[in-house]
Amino acid sequence: MSSKRTAGAVVIGGGAIGTAVACYLAKDGVDVTLIERGEFAWGTSRRCEGHIVTYDTAPGPHSVFCKRGQEMFYEAQKFLPVDFDFQPEGIGLLVDDENHLETVKANFEGKKKEGFDVTLWDREELKQHEPNIGDDILACLNFNNDCTVNPMRLCYGLAKHAEANGATLMSRTNVTDFRMEKGRISSVVTDKGEIMTENVILASGIWTPQLGAMLGLNVPIRPRQGHVIVTERSKGLVSKAYVEYGYLLAKGGEKRDNVTPDMDKFGVAFVLEPSSAGTHLLGGCRRFVGMDTRPHPAVMRAIAERGQHFFPALADTRIIRCYAGVRPFTPDAKPIISPTHLGGVYVAAGHEGNGISLSLITGKLISDFINGSTPEMDLSYMHIDRFGFNPPALPIGAA
Repeated sequence: MSSKRTAGAVVIGGGAIGTAVACYLAKDGVDVTLIERGEFAWGTSRRCEGHIVTYDTAPGPHSVFCKRGQEMFYEAQKFLPVDFDFQPEGIGLLVDDENHLETVKANFEGKKKEGFDVTLWDREELKQHEPNIGDDILACLNFNNDCTVNPMRLCYGLAKHAEANGATLMSRTNVTDFRMEKGRISSVVTDKGEIMTENVILASGIWTPQLGAMLGLNVPIRPRQGHVIVTERSKGLVSKAYVEYGYLLAKGGEKRDNVTPDMDKFGVAFVLEPSSAGTHLLGGCRRFVGMDTRPHPAVMRAIAERGQHFFPALADTRIIRCYAGVRPFTPDAKPIISPTHLGGVYVAAGHEGNGISLSLITGKLISDFINGSTPEMDLSYMHIDRFGFNPPALPIGAA
């Protein structure tokens, strides 16, 4: 084991959230060490799609929060040292059930009032823009500033920018223990040495509960599996990324009409994202199967069938591979971004399907916490205290 070292903050987790936290801490002048037990973008961040979205939040405080998080990607493309395949073509929310039209129209009006760039197409307008769309699709609510990125390249860019600003990057490093003094973090023990620090950020996604348990901290996160099918290269299939309104229902675990039993059982809902390589990423599903990341044939069939409902031309498109990953799910489907009752210990995890989308704003918020700044917006709904599983958290900046 090497000799002890020091850091102003230690971030544990090298996915989108952890690298973003390290990036913004380093940008703000904090001496930060970033620890990843594997390689960067090794876990969920390499087994997901790269949507930067506002379509999946109803008008309200979290909608505004997501909007600010999205805007930061337009800024980040100017300073990150890696091309992270930023595609700002917008994302369309497709409606195939008349029972959902009024809700979608209400969201359209609500989002406009919050300053979103949104447009609503009827069936004819949608057909003009997407000739391959299925005949049963009724409307599309377009979120014109929603975009896509390559998650792995994003992580690399964030880590590299952190390093350029003085951060220490430690991959293939396991955290084995934490040391506390008078109720405050004093060091992180790893298999490569001990790091003396006054601040630790648990940003390890689905692995965060294990780290929390080492500190006596209850972090209520469960793994929730998703699948992605990758198609062969094909031109002219679709002009941008689309998702069905039923995706929002599946995310919330709600019962849906007009889907097969397997689609309902596996939480299958349509998502399609064209990549810069010419392939298409087709998803998705939501199911609780522990840490299993093996693709399931029945799930793949249900996803493929659902995809053909929205874009029938997918029936003639070959699949080249499929992969599965697990998302960090919290009981109320909102992330945990907050200090804790342990001095200097913060949690940034539980973003489920919005980890890529909310990575940058999460990183900036944690940096603000550690630097003693109080956020302008109310973040209490993302505080770990809301679950009531731990003693009340210390105020921001408390010693």
